[in-house]
Amino acid sequence: MLIAICCMAPLVTAAQQVSDFNLKFFEPGKNSWSSMPLGNGEISCQAWTDAEGKLQCYIGSNGSRDAMDDILKIGKLTIEFEPNIFSNAAGYTEELLLNEGLFRIKSNTAELQVRVDANHPQIVVWGTSRTPVKVKVTTNIWRRESRNLEKEEYINEYGNKGIPFVPYVEADETVKGLSDAMIWYHRNKNELFWNEMMKANGLLGEGIANSLKNRTFGALVKGPGLAALNDTTLLSAAPAKNFTINTTLLTRQTETAEQYVSSLRQLAEELNGLKHKAMLAAHKKWWRGYWGRSYVYFSAADPALNDTLALLNRGYVLQRYVNALAGRGELPIKFNGSTLVLDTYHDKIGRISGRSADARLWGGAFWWQNTRLMYYPMLASGDFDLIQPFIDFYLKDLEVAKKRARKFYGLDGARFVETIHFWGAWRGNDIGWNRAGLQPGISTNPYIKDLIIAGLEMGNYLLDYCSYTGNRQMLEEKTLPFIREVLIYYDQHYPRDANGKLHIAPAQSLETYIEAENPTPDIAGLRFVIPRVMQLTTDTALLALCKRLEAATPALPMAEKNGRQLILPVAAYKNIINVEYPEMYPVFPFRIYGVGKEDLSTAVHTFNDKHRTYQGWHQTGIQAALLGLTDSAVKVIKHNGLAFDKRFRFPAFWGPNYDYTPDQDHASNFINAIQTMLMQAEGNDIYLLPAWPANWNASFRLHAPGHTQVEAVWKNGRYARIKTWPAARKKDVITVNINNTAP
Repeated sequence: MLIAICCMAPLVTAAQQVSDFNLKFFEPGKNSWSSMPLGNGEISCQAWTDAEGKLQCYIGSNGSRDAMDDILKIGKLTIEFEPNIFSNAAGYTEELLLNEGLFRIKSNTAELQVRVDANHPQIVVWGTSRTPVKVKVTTNIWRRESRNLEKEEYINEYGNKGIPFVPYVEADETVKGLSDAMIWYHRNKNELFWNEMMKANGLLGEGIANSLKNRTFGALVKGPGLAALNDTTLLSAAPAKNFTINTTLLTRQTETAEQYVSSLRQLAEELNGLKHKAMLAAHKKWWRGYWGRSYVYFSAADPALNDTLALLNRGYVLQRYVNALAGRGELPIKFNGSTLVLDTYHDKIGRISGRSADARLWGGAFWWQNTRLMYYPMLASGDFDLIQPFIDFYLKDLEVAKKRARKFYGLDGARFVETIHFWGAWRGNDIGWNRAGLQPGISTNPYIKDLIIAGLEMGNYLLDYCSYTGNRQMLEEKTLPFIREVLIYYDQHYPRDANGKLHIAPAQSLETYIEAENPTPDIAGLRFVIPRVMQLTTDTALLALCKRLEAATPALPMAEKNGRQLILPVAAYKNIINVEYPEMYPVFPFRIYGVGKEDLSTAVHTFNDKHRTYQGWHQTGIQAALLGLTDSAVKVIKHNGLAFDKRFRFPAFWGPNYDYTPDQDHASNFINAIQTMLMQAEGNDIYLLPAWPANWNASFRLHAPGHTQVEAVWKNGRYARIKTWPAARKKDVITVNINNTAP
């Protein structure tokens, strides 16, 4: 187990700024699990010092996809010094400066700063020393040869049952004969996976571009005074007191490897020509702006309780930091580890051990139910730039979803499915590799075969995004057309019963209730989304569609128990195969029930009817907060916020839970629950502290619909400050009278 000495114990009495949660240590790390994560939204760098005083850096990216669509690390750098300025150095400290996006290592005689530049695809290592030093930089290449993978190696693809070829990985390559730089890259040449995947999907030859073909990702390392010792090592020509190492990263599809290398060299030349001080100042400015968008700080007068709250508050801040590391890339954040997966050479994560930092459970594809959860808290945080890759991803998938509806069902509209690769194809395991005798385009995986809730929920999320940002153009040109295609599919695909109501079957209620009829999530989605659209559109055709579907949407499945109405997960089903709670979807994500809304008791009774799990992707804490159930929400966030893996030095690595470490679903649900305890907004109404314990002090700034920000302070059992931007929105704030006291 990794034991770190950290200045976070005891934690801050009452945090007032992000820097209160900076992580500081007084001894070097031991291995990659000691690393501190850095990133700029696309590129990540996990940096640590080892016992020999070397700086080690794993480099990741959410776009570095190999020919099997697995996410590979771009590489690993080792930086060492002669003389060794950090081994057994007096006054040694290392600190992750959250507020500046920097990792800083200091001794009495030297300093080192590492950053992934917020505005450019470059990792910068800058150092100074009283004693002149030589610097040696080595790239560590572990993908040295193209080879077939052993069976246990491709567990990250969930076994790939029935895969009609042997999974493989291709070798990295280096550029030979450079004098003052080193370049390595990974280039996808083998198209076997793509062809077999698209053939299984029935989409080969349908005009969908091969997003993996010739995809190349790599790095160029260069610095003043550094000369190439060989193709994988740079060494200072002479000792110096100041040094800079620039690592420029690029992911691109090019016709030839030479074109890629040329583009990378040109990019590096441009970036290396910029002034370091100006770049650093702009980098810090970006991070100041990020932390200034919103904040949440909370504490308690009772010392024992405050120690717990400080850990929870730290978890909130660190997860917002982690979101920023991978939220501005080509693709959405990966739920199963983001770009921060580490090697398992010395200890295991879940069922993976002895593997490189390329390995993760569940591979590189995207699950709707998992991917969406990182993006809900970004609305209240005002992180709209981080949301954009998520929105773009599903807007782009609309065309594939329409192809799927037309080709396999003969229908208009769009059929969104649960699991997709980033070009829109179903995972091979889910569509089924062996299609002999099967209807084209129909999944063989019972967990997700008839699960199409992604379309309705993404439509609802797009409405929320437009509501928060006030982006009318986005609403008219992208959001409403997206929802129209989803509604058309429901209208055409499902028959009506004798009463003229939709008979939603074959169907399933999430992954849990299969071979089902009229699942609650779909009905809740229709009942929540359609009225929202009708309030926003003047398009006569869309209004007619909405009115027709509104009249045809069945009532939510209900039952009576002990004299009380309960929401059922589904009207009828044959089997239960998972552990989700679809009966709570009318609370979240489709907010039919909640604080200030009608018939709240029905949803509360439903929530309380059974014991509910809350780690990983379970949304129990959010749902409890939306219902004003303070004690339940507190129980969830305490459990989830304290469940980080103590083996890692960075204390925001949750998981693996159902997926992989760091578990981004678990972490995002945790911070979303805290936000929802503090503030809930629907329409023009803004409820403050609807599920917040009275004895927890809080200071926060969060975003609300209508391009609104709310700042409030709750201290010693009363509101000490409430302010809104714009000021006119203050009349819409509803201050909830809270009397709950949490232990």
